[in-house]
Amino acid sequence: MSETQAIDWEGRYREGTTGWERHGLNPAFLGWRDAGVLTPCRILVPGAGRSLEPVALAEAGFDVTVVDGAPSAVAIQRAHFARLKLSARAEREDLFAWAPDAPFDAIYDQTCLCALPPGLWPSYVRRLHQWLRPNGTLFILFMQSDRPSGPPFHCDMRAMRNLFGPPGWAWPDTLPETVTHPSGLAEQPAVLRRI
Repeated sequence: MSETQAIDWEGRYREGTTGWERHGLNPAFLGWRDAGVLTPCRILVPGAGRSLEPVALAEAGFDVTVVDGAPSAVAIQRAHFARLKLSARAEREDLFAWAPDAPFDAIYDQTCLCALPPGLWPSYVRRLHQWLRPNGTLFILFMQSDRPSGPPFHCDMRAMRNLFGPPGWAWPDTLPETVTHPSGLAEQPAVLRRI
């Protein structure tokens, strides 16, 4: 396991300790898609695990790239894409070493940030900024657990506004309501613009 990966996600998949997973599409994802905020483009889904959103994006005409460090998660995403004959990529890479050929128009981060230990967040946010083109869009869900440990790690919104602060990021004037996670926790959706 890479030192920067920090947590043995592959072991968690093998053991079945995957309480963060949803068995359907995230309500925030559906809201963004149905409102026309999330429209077909070249999009990255980092740390996607076995989530269903990459397939839904590819089926809707997005140019999808998934990057994950867990071999079984990447294999499952590839199998979904192949079974449905979707033109999408799933790469097994260390997020802190991986670099795309070109920046993306959008990034969908459902669980990647909150899965990383907070000490890695500044480096990860710099990577997100590098992966997005100027004026690109970050669709992100901030986990609201109010717990001192994780994963998932609590994403205090004041801290998030500092972490994703100017001059690199622009926030909307208001945020939508939180969405309930199957674990009983809540996620704060946000759509940020890369400056």
